[in-house]
Amino acid sequence: MTSVVLWADNFDETAEFYRLLLNATFENKSDDFVAIVRGANEVLLHRVSAEWASVISVPPVVRDENPIKPCFEVASIDEARTAVAHTNGQVFASDREQTHGSKTYCDGFDTEGNVIQLFVLG
Repeated sequence: MTSVVLWADNFDETAEFYRLLLNATFENKSDDFVAIVRGANEVLLHRVSAEWASVISVPPVVRDENPIKPCFEVASIDEARTAVAHTNGQVFASDREQTHGSKTYCDGFDTEGNVIQLFVLG
């Protein structure tokens, strides 16, 4: 299992984005924490405390200079793209997908602007 730990200013919105993106369930949910789990994917989401919180623009500024990019296996990149289409996050269009070996990849960003990558096994 791959676990990614993230802190979110927009906790509820970000939790819902990952739930939809991964077709996952919420586990161990509290006001300040939730595990978002599906198969081998797990996002452990913590709420940023009010003293450290920042304002996230809509759409968010993409944090493409961040030195880490979580990568999640999904059943279908198209289905994940559609599932989050109504959120402030995004899976990039299919013309940006790339195939290397047996995997097809596509990047995107979550509701806070964190760059993510999805892949399917071909």
